Amino acid sequence: MPEKLPVTKSTLKRCKLRLRLSISMSCFLGATKILNDLSLRDTAGCNLHEDYEGLLIRLPATGLIFVNTLSLLAMFPQVLATVGGSGTRLYPLTLDQPKPLVEICDTAIIASLFRVLAIQGCRKFILGSKGANNTLHLSNYFKAGEGFFKRLGITDHQDFSYQPLYEDNGSADSLRYCMNYFDVKDDILVVSGDNLIDIDLKSFVDFHRQRNPVLTVAVKGLDPEENISQYGVAKIDDDLRIRGFVEKPKGGMEPSRMINTAFYIFSPQVRQVLQEMGNAARDIGGDLIPYLAENDYPVYGYPVKGYWIDIGTPERLHQASMDCLEGKVKHFDRKYQFQPNQWIHPSTLTKIEKYLQNGEIKLSGNVSIGRNCHIEKGAVIENSHIGHTSLIERNVEVRNSIIMSFGNIRRNVFINRAIVGRHSTIEAHSKLDADQPPRNSRIPVVGENVVLPTESVVGPGIRVAPLKHAHSILATGRFVEMGIDDRNIYFTEKLG
Repeated sequence: MPEKLPVTKSTLKRCKLRLRLSISMSCFLGATKILNDLSLRDTAGCNLHEDYEGLLIRLPATGLIFVNTLSLLAMFPQVLATVGGSGTRLYPLTLDQPKPLVEICDTAIIASLFRVLAIQGCRKFILGSKGANNTLHLSNYFKAGEGFFKRLGITDHQDFSYQPLYEDNGSADSLRYCMNYFDVKDDILVVSGDNLIDIDLKSFVDFHRQRNPVLTVAVKGLDPEENISQYGVAKIDDDLRIRGFVEKPKGGMEPSRMINTAFYIFSPQVRQVLQEMGNAARDIGGDLIPYLAENDYPVYGYPVKGYWIDIGTPERLHQASMDCLEGKVKHFDRKYQFQPNQWIHPSTLTKIEKYLQNGEIKLSGNVSIGRNCHIEKGAVIENSHIGHTSLIERNVEVRNSIIMSFGNIRRNVFINRAIVGRHSTIEAHSKLDADQPPRNSRIPVVGENVVLPTESVVGPGIRVAPLKHAHSILATGRFVEMGIDDRNIYFTEKLG
């Protein structure tokens, strides 16, 4: 056991130095406040204990125990992101990649989510992914997480962990397996890999630890005009205790306006509960939460005040992207501001700045343009994102739309309220327009690696994918074919 040393001015100064070297700025500010509040009178007769885990200051007079580094990082639980399924509702954007890696303004959905958590203090991430398509793509994207943390300027982190290959039976089963495999004995934050959320993480964790339930669910209140029938709706008491959820209630039959965001904090006790349930523990929402409620385990709801969206359909992906452009998502990372509400990467700005100044390229509204893009005279871009390394030819109009990376938009193309997937070409004089008749709430979507022929017209709800994917698309039973050509299949989602 290392020798215990008396606390002096020099040891307090050394504590602050160690803090600055070993933990993030957010933790540093909170920890040094504690140290700054200590006077030598407070610390008289107190001891300092130092080992590889950090520094421990014991204050007998107040009972305060301060632990550096490991205990500070334990303020925030490690994260388990559940990733399963094939993302069929987002077809064709998920035919070649898992849903969490679909981009919002050049950043994968799950990377945007992890960023929100990491900048607030989370340092341990487990990806509970199911299936080779999910696991291998995610592992290739994040690897051990060094690049992710480096871009955020974070050095006090652990390598990303991945769920081993086993017969995964659902999100609750993944939770059980990962807690056992990685020997998680503390609280664990479980998130869905296809959600985007702005949450005050410290407030969420404090709420959970003050009540000490088995589970705290982040719930979001919907306004009266919003459709609640597509969500799990909480039966919730005035003290915020949850008695269960009603899945997809009919309008007017919902027990509250609070919906499940699939954002959870579980206490370590859940390991015992999952053992009790055995093979019945498959899905968190469908099996585990009902079991907890029925057996009177304490479950509470934490009301989320910030932004939240479940990105399950092209329309929600489009909405999330527009919201990020508008600044509604507080923690979303936007760089290289050109002017109010407009962001252009410097490598692109150097190519187009003279055309912007003389009006030969027009930007309006909320616009984001990635790196190394080529944009020609006559282009009009309004309330849209242009992904990196994209080519926009003469007299192209892009309005209220998302052009993902490596797009090639040929001359005289008109795109309005649409999504164009990565590495796709829209040939000259084509039109993608969600507002043309028959107008509805659905948007046109061109998938990845598509070449859309000259003078094509793609209207509301029509999706386009390379012809090689036709069988996979139609085999889901979710879609109906609208036509084919020698390159593509055109399809739409069945109504009802």
